[in-house]
Amino acid sequence: MSAHWRLALRYAAWVSVAAAVLAAGIWLLSGPSYAWAFGYGVGVGLICFVSTALTVSLITGGSTAAGVTVGAASFVARMGFAAGALGVPAYLGLWPVVIMLAGFAGVYVAENVALVLGTPKFEGFVNVVGREEERPADEEAERRVEV
Repeated sequence: MSAHWRLALRYAAWVSVAAAVLAAGIWLLSGPSYAWAFGYGVGVGLICFVSTALTVSLITGGSTAAGVTVGAASFVARMGFAAGALGVPAYLGLWPVVIMLAGFAGVYVAENVALVLGTPKFEGFVNVVGREEERPADEEAERRVEV
């Protein structure tokens, strides 16, 4: 399993647990329709996030013109899915829209945090925001001498 799939699936598991706890609190405070709307928004957000791993696999795997084209098409399809999956229930007034969009937006905020904090670890980078990579003095001198 590639690094981006591991990141996506681990993230989805953590967000699912956090969303279940939040949905239980929403159920107690506002009722079941608000909790289901929140859960639906979170679910759509998670599907969109995990499908990002598919897009990355298609674009980077094999690097053929067909793979890149299918990867680009999957990006457009993901955005269309999100618009339809959120827009149709909102238009039909099936449940509270604001809480549904809050669940979806919450996933995207958490996604950005997960990508910023999780990706450097997978890519082998040591740098994290506000912390510089430490190198031995010998290595720095060696790098300057090499041509």
